[in-house]
Amino acid sequence: MFILESLVEKAKNGDRIALMDIIERYKFLIIKLASNYYIPSYEFEDLVQQGYLSIIKAVNMYKLGSKTFDGYCINSIRTNFKALLKGKIKHYREIPNEEPVKQNAAAEYSFTLEDEIIAHDEVKRLYAALEKLDPDEREMVEKFYFLGDTLKEIACEGDNSYYYYVNAKNKALKKLKKYI
Repeated sequence: MFILESLVEKAKNGDRIALMDIIERYKFLIIKLASNYYIPSYEFEDLVQQGYLSIIKAVNMYKLGSKTFDGYCINSIRTNFKALLKGKIKHYREIPNEEPVKQNAAAEYSFTLEDEIIAHDEVKRLYAALEKLDPDEREMVEKFYFLGDTLKEIACEGDNSYYYYVNAKNKALKKLKKYI
């Protein structure tokens, strides 16, 4: 503990070697903490660099003689990571354009040839997946999704309970997801 306090004192007085020794002591903590955070527009290396800057800031702000630099430094690193994340979250919540969203924005978009081709291919994939379902599952999916019948209506027309059709629909959707 006494060694760390003397290193901090030397670093505060401009000794770069002492500062590098302090950074070396907390390097693995910084790497561990940096790997726990995902901050938009920051790479892992950027977060590690922020951790090193946190140590330098902690050295400069530390009050000598407190004999608590270890806890102070660790808390400083964690606090700076959280503040960085909080600042980025606040930035992404801001609305860059103050104009209200146009109500007819969807009406202004016209489909391109590429959109038509993509939609056609997706429909072909869906119908190919539907062909792989059991006939009862396919009929139930078609009634529910294509004809707009509710599960209650399907259960009234069928021979099974409502919960049977709920489970059958979920099972059919899992199969479709697997096939698509």
